[in-house]
Amino acid sequence: SEREIWLIVWVQMVNLRGILFMMLSMACFAIEDTFIKILSARLPATQILFSIGFGGALITFLIAFVSRVNLADKILLNKHVITRTVADLFGALSFTSAMVLIPMSLLASILQATPLFVTLGAAVLLGEKVGWRRWSAILTGFVGVLIILQPGYGNFQIASLLGLAAVLCLALRDVVTRDMATEIPTITVTFYACLAMGSAGFIAYPFFGPLFLPTAFETVVLIGAAIIGLSGYLLLVLATRKGDVSVIAPFRYSRLLFSLGLASLILGEKLTFPIIFGGILIVGSGIYMFGRERRLSLRKIDSIN
Repeated sequence: SEREIWLIVWVQMVNLRGILFMMLSMACFAIEDTFIKILSARLPATQILFSIGFGGALITFLIAFVSRVNLADKILLNKHVITRTVADLFGALSFTSAMVLIPMSLLASILQATPLFVTLGAAVLLGEKVGWRRWSAILTGFVGVLIILQPGYGNFQIASLLGLAAVLCLALRDVVTRDMATEIPTITVTFYACLAMGSAGFIAYPFFGPLFLPTAFETVVLIGAAIIGLSGYLLLVLATRKGDVSVIAPFRYSRLLFSLGLASLILGEKLTFPIIFGGILIVGSGIYMFGRERRLSLRKIDSIN
């Protein structure tokens, strides 16, 4: 009927909007990563964490104040919020430290394994059922990670394990978020994520040395990184709020394309075969897993109907 046709068109438009927001979000994160890499040429990881983390917290605090959002609600005192904040802290610490020490293209490729670890974490921690096909996809993704890291070979960089630690922390954060109370406003979650990132600077201080007075250029880049990072986070929320998540979620992998492009064009990094091939394995297994979850969801709906 005409009504069904309009409904299909509306769903497709919503999904297209979600895909657009998702890709814009990933572009923002890739640009933020590039800014961090540029800053790391002179500024220590400690200063980057302080500046971007607490700067973002200040921006979100002002947004919350204008929007009259309570940032100190009692609902925040539960194990899910606390675990998520701790995971954010160590995730930011591991990620920024890795960004300072290893090529951005290498770190960007490792990060693509996060959805695979989320599925693994959901199976282990939340008891979600994962069939042999998705286990195979996870295993394939792990092989991709090993190809990128190249343990046991001369090209292996021990600092790349910090990237793997960041993946584990981000995956734990996302798994915990699944059980988090939905009434907690997005801006509240963002505020504490920024605070966690800034607080990670205190842990990083003994390892990365003293702070430097940033130049005018570095100050602009720091402010830009904080604003663009927040924009990416908010766009990510908009992308997943409406529409078919299983259709929109695979476009998270566009971050790898943006990151590799910026790393090559702006930072002058060379894209090696292990990074490209390993990245293809990880992205391919992740897209297959999303597709598998979509088919299972459709089967459940059909069985109910």
